[in-house]
Amino acid sequence: MNVFEGLETLPQPYNAATVAIGTFDGVHSGHQAIIRTAVEDARRHNRPALVLTFDRHPVELLAPERAPLLLTTPLQRNRLIAELGADALVIIAFDAALSQLSPEAFIRDILKAKLGAEAIVVGENFCFGRGRAGNTALLRDAQETFDFRLHALAPVLVGGEPVSSTRIRECLRTGEIAEAEALLNHPFLLSGTVVSGQRLGRELGYPTANLALTHRQVVPANGIYAVRVTLEAGRTFGGACSIGDRPTIPGAGYSIETYLLDFAGDIYGCAMTIQFVKRLREELRFDSLDALKAQMTADVRQVRRVLEEIRGE
Repeated sequence: MNVFEGLETLPQPYNAATVAIGTFDGVHSGHQAIIRTAVEDARRHNRPALVLTFDRHPVELLAPERAPLLLTTPLQRNRLIAELGADALVIIAFDAALSQLSPEAFIRDILKAKLGAEAIVVGENFCFGRGRAGNTALLRDAQETFDFRLHALAPVLVGGEPVSSTRIRECLRTGEIAEAEALLNHPFLLSGTVVSGQRLGRELGYPTANLALTHRQVVPANGIYAVRVTLEAGRTFGGACSIGDRPTIPGAGYSIETYLLDFAGDIYGCAMTIQFVKRLREELRFDSLDALKAQMTADVRQVRRVLEEIRGE
């Protein structure tokens, strides 16, 4: 899949294409339906399948105080879109100029002139253009004028309710990993860089890798998790991840730290991605460091059991 960061990076305008449009944060099951529909339509008409998205969530510009945390990093999003069969991903800057573009100008100058849209695929609730004045009703009315066909998809339902990025964020915030992943239809991954911490885990016999996020991702609820960890060069390990304020140790502060099973080495500065397998318990305060260490031993033992059970399924 080709990735074009900005319309100006296109080698030349497309003559004809099927274009899926959306923010696509999370590339959840609803987004997947949109992109798959675009790919199927493109294959049927022998033209490329393009995905058009933005370099940021529009709310980051229009109302930054309400900007949602991300479900996926840009690299995760791009990989997931590529796996769905898109031929190209076009990422345009959502800036003040774009936010003021009328819906008609967006269709004429971007979708038609640059991307050659002969078919457009969006979710039924899609809005675009200055003041969000464009919607699927406007797109339906514009089909004949601008010579394209619209596919507006109803929301995908899971558990009788529409799948949405907002719903998934809430699941993660409450630690409901399995439900979040059922809505995503793929694992939730938290990515960042390993940074130096206070070495409290090392003092307790369980050295941990402290994760500094590279993007504004949603972090699951405080607690202890069985996880799988991927380091640079694709090395993978099981792990016990603790998220929270470490209340047993005064002033320790918030951290995302993971004890890697059967690992020894220096990984400071390395990229690390965490896949959450199961939430084991909530964060607790202990009366002593000895009690905390005993619980950590029990947690690691439980993590091994959980990961072994999953491998045996």
